[in-house]
Amino acid sequence: MDSLDSSVIIAGQKLFILQGDRSHSLQWEKYGFRLECPQGAVSKDTEVAVTALAGGNFKVPKGTVLVSAVYAISVSKALLKPLVIELQHCVDLRKTSQTGCLKFVRAPLKSPYQFSIVEGGSFRVGKRYGSMKREQFCCMGIVAEMSNGDTPSDSESEEGYEAPLERSIDDAHNDSGNGAGETSERTASPMNTGLSQVTDDSNQEVQEVVSTSGATNVSNELTEDEVKQKPNEEK
Repeated sequence: MDSLDSSVIIAGQKLFILQGDRSHSLQWEKYGFRLECPQGAVSKDTEVAVTALAGGNFKVPKGTVLVSAVYAISVSKALLKPLVIELQHCVDLRKTSQTGCLKFVRAPLKSPYQFSIVEGGSFRVGKRYGSMKREQFCCMGIVAEMSNGDTPSDSESEEGYEAPLERSIDDAHNDSGNGAGETSERTASPMNTGLSQVTDDSNQEVQEVVSTSGATNVSNELTEDEVKQKPNEEK
């Protein structure tokens, strides 16, 4: 994706091909991304390019911390209907009341990657994915709201950093400063998004990340190199 600058760390790229006369259910489990395309959402064959980012100068809203990878998403043609994206997060939701701590965020496809909360989206108890309908795309991710307003330290590098795979959200919470900055910088590794637990106490602090990973590929997904090699087919 040409608009991304050199500050980001690219973990993987995938090109999905959507055909206008059919519905699609596409998965990129290795990096925790799913895409649902209803029939009639595109008028012609349309490319959806997804880049999973393992690090970068990501600035999330004050009082939040990233709990998913960051995905740079672009669509080659205008959509007639919204697509449903599903992103994997690392929070173990055990009660309905806990689902409200998770929010989708978006940022432009260029630096500075200043994320803002997107209203809507669905998070369910016992599920590791959050879903949202989108007609316009950019950089997307999921954050958890920290109930006491703490954020990761504002002294972290302006260049951002690559999050250690074993680092838990609770570690970030404990290492945080006084939350004086307007935004906090945080990255999450899509190479191993992990599973966490939300405790039952009133603060609902996020704890105990256990690393997991998937490695599933499905049909209808083509890498950029494969698409270049595939001859044009008559529609």
